[in-house]
Amino acid sequence: MYFIYDIVIHVVFLLLLPYFALRMAFGDKYRRGLAERFGFIPGEKANSLKQGSVVWFHAVSVGETKAVVPLVRLFKEKHPEVKVVFSTVTPTGRSVAEKEGKDCIDTFIYMPLDMSWVVRRVVRALRPRAFIVVEKELWPTIVRILNSEGIPVIVVNGTISEGSFKKYETLGFFFRPVFSNLSFFCARTGEDARKARLLGCAPERVVEAGNLKFDLTPLAGESAKVDAFKRDVRFEPDDMVIVAGSTHSGEEEILIEAFKGLKEEFGNLKLVIAPRHPERFDEVDALLTRSSLKFVRRSSGAGGSGADVVLLDTMGELSSVYGLSTVAFVGGTLVDIGGHNLLEPAFFGKPVVYGPYLRSYLYMAEMLEEAGAGVRVTHQDLSASLAILLRDGELRRKKGEAAQKVIQANRGATERCAGVIEGVLV
Repeated sequence: MYFIYDIVIHVVFLLLLPYFALRMAFGDKYRRGLAERFGFIPGEKANSLKQGSVVWFHAVSVGETKAVVPLVRLFKEKHPEVKVVFSTVTPTGRSVAEKEGKDCIDTFIYMPLDMSWVVRRVVRALRPRAFIVVEKELWPTIVRILNSEGIPVIVVNGTISEGSFKKYETLGFFFRPVFSNLSFFCARTGEDARKARLLGCAPERVVEAGNLKFDLTPLAGESAKVDAFKRDVRFEPDDMVIVAGSTHSGEEEILIEAFKGLKEEFGNLKLVIAPRHPERFDEVDALLTRSSLKFVRRSSGAGGSGADVVLLDTMGELSSVYGLSTVAFVGGTLVDIGGHNLLEPAFFGKPVVYGPYLRSYLYMAEMLEEAGAGVRVTHQDLSASLAILLRDGELRRKKGEAAQKVIQANRGATERCAGVIEGVLV
């Protein structure tokens, strides 16, 4: 079974090789970490891990990386002698890990391809005592080889969407051994825990630990960053600001149109747009140019006086910039992406607005809405809903306080997951 899977992975890779070669020729996104993706860990990295034991953490991209860094930091504080290796899939995830985890991560690598010979090379180079993976990145070959070497595999912030659950169930003959080989599955919710058990995880190895994202807190110095941002883009103290974070294609047009209408009523209104993917910065720049709105790119330094829109084309600033918002909008929700972390604005006590496409964050939206903190909108009523919040400062205050209470009530996942990891290692 695994032999067939390994062959299929190699065949698919060979078929897609011309496509990736073309992409690599015209951009460095696919060239970054190429050797590491094929299991060739640079000698200086491998040598730095020879003294002491190694624990390998893996997160796919930005959201998962941000969520797990506090867990890594807590683990490192308790076990400073352990070398922490951190892998990501995307360059943006790598950039965030290097920035936010520099105090607790010893070595950064790109995740190897799920081919048997590649995975074996990496396992031999790292010799990890445990592999901790965030959320849902379960690659069969990696799990199989680590298990065969007696290396525990622990899932933290574990989540299984309904679509993934149906796929795993349908292919149960293949995926049940993957789930049964997990040492622990630290589930976000009771529903995630139930699905993990049904898919083959031993009941005693499934823990409802909660969501690591509730444990995120604004980093020290966030107020200073917010002040610097306002100064650089020349926002006035009495300006009202809509921060639209993690937007995708199709959403910026909707937001810009809504902003134009709102600007007629709220003359001091500003808009900050932060596209989810850096490769779309120029695309959104062109869109803003066509809109005839006066805008400035954050990367240009000091903004021009009177700019109504800021294109946040820098990495790692969005979490801070939510702190200056009057109202926050979280993208990936007006188009069918599945949503992004709804909690980042909530940490600052801001009303959280989002669209109806919440496949990945539905339970989080329901928590916020039950508390009176979240506002779910459609394309058609986005402008009207924003106007209500912009007009009513007391309503904004109540929703912001309710959002912070939701966060406080659901903290603790980091400690619980750390306890599971320690228990396995000991």
